[in-house]
Amino acid sequence: MSAEQRDLELVNGYCAGSLTDAEFLELEARLRESGQVCQLLVEYRSIETALPTAFPSSTIQPAAANAGVKDGVIRRLRIEVVALAVVVVMLAAGVFFLWPVNSDQNPVDSQRIAIVTDSVGAYREEGVVIRPGESIEAGHLVLQRGVIRLDFVNGASLAVEGPAKIEFVNKMRVVLQRGIVTATIPEAAIGFVVDTGTAHVVDLGTAFGVSVGNDGTTDVCVFEGEVSVSRSGSASSQPTLVHEGQAVRALEQSSTIDSADYEVSPFENAWPVNSGVLQTTGSIRYVSPGPDFHPGNYEDNEHIVVFPERTGFIPEEAIRVDMVDPGEYARTDYRDKPVLPSGRRLTSYLLQLDAYSEGKNPNRRRSVRGQVTFANPIAGVITATRLLKESETIFGNPDVEYATAREVEPRPEGDLRKGFDSVILAADRRTLFVELQENPGHLDQVRVLIEVEER
Repeated sequence: MSAEQRDLELVNGYCAGSLTDAEFLELEARLRESGQVCQLLVEYRSIETALPTAFPSSTIQPAAANAGVKDGVIRRLRIEVVALAVVVVMLAAGVFFLWPVNSDQNPVDSQRIAIVTDSVGAYREEGVVIRPGESIEAGHLVLQRGVIRLDFVNGASLAVEGPAKIEFVNKMRVVLQRGIVTATIPEAAIGFVVDTGTAHVVDLGTAFGVSVGNDGTTDVCVFEGEVSVSRSGSASSQPTLVHEGQAVRALEQSSTIDSADYEVSPFENAWPVNSGVLQTTGSIRYVSPGPDFHPGNYEDNEHIVVFPERTGFIPEEAIRVDMVDPGEYARTDYRDKPVLPSGRRLTSYLLQLDAYSEGKNPNRRRSVRGQVTFANPIAGVITATRLLKESETIFGNPDVEYATAREVEPRPEGDLRKGFDSVILAADRRTLFVELQENPGHLDQVRVLIEVEER
């Protein structure tokens, strides 16, 4: 096996969470020796999630970790530290991977149609990085790879996944020539149009995805609300109304809009970015878009699933939470919990591990870990059962019947036994490291409250 093949094997093992103690040490040594290995890790699992503030590598450690913190979590954090040390050097040299936008850098531009608010490994055709804060004016954009989120001046939000070619006509119309977009359209931008070579898609107040293949085939999936779809360039084409949970297809060799299977996998990279989740690694994944996927009916033994809840909501009352500062979660008395003041605009996400019985050992305890990075800073984290129930009435989906959660069980100080949960808020305040242990028939939940920037 060549050195390059071994490096790839170590990186894949790290991302899958399957490295042995010796392999962790081997990967750590390789990261110290080779910037190329670090860059490989960045490419495969976006270790640059800690870059938004380019904080010193030493600050990634928990602020007040217990002496008995899980060895596996410490090893993973140590890998993050070593990788960050290399990546920050690359950052200083002008190499950018992931950089959430700072609203202070947005100049007023009368020609601007939209602004790049988030960029995940995104490059133009010429190999030039696309950075948040860039203005989008009328014209073409070729996205070689990666994902960008665009916030339009009328409030519409699009995520574009490369390779893609898209034309920006005005604030109410784009033409997708190839690639994938997902869109969230507010009331102020109803009537937003996505044209392709074969389809004319008109938003009617919704969230949806459009993909254009190399053969010109257009697929449209509606996640929420409804859209109108007709054939491009045909005045006689009758529009088809497509509701949430439905999909249609337009082929180049056909003159009709045809029903299709509701297949959302092509949109599962762009949709989280559209929803404010920049990256998930390890065994954390963002829920598939669609009306039928919610915490009340979603079981998964292999993943901690991220569900969106309320967006841009301003609570009228103060919110008691378990964590606001970087570090590892430890139990505290209810009266000692930090409180978020009322009047603060927040977006809520629910992380859930809902285990069920399956296989030859149906009652086997599940152990799942990973990390998630949000576009905006984390204002608070909720893990205790009482606080989960209190916050559910404020941030939970009123149409969903939530199962009774079992709170996260952190390792007591000095306890060396296996099988405890771990929740760590990184120093960048955007990344959460989570490791959960759960028995079939039970579930763990973590509610994450995100600050909403006024743009």
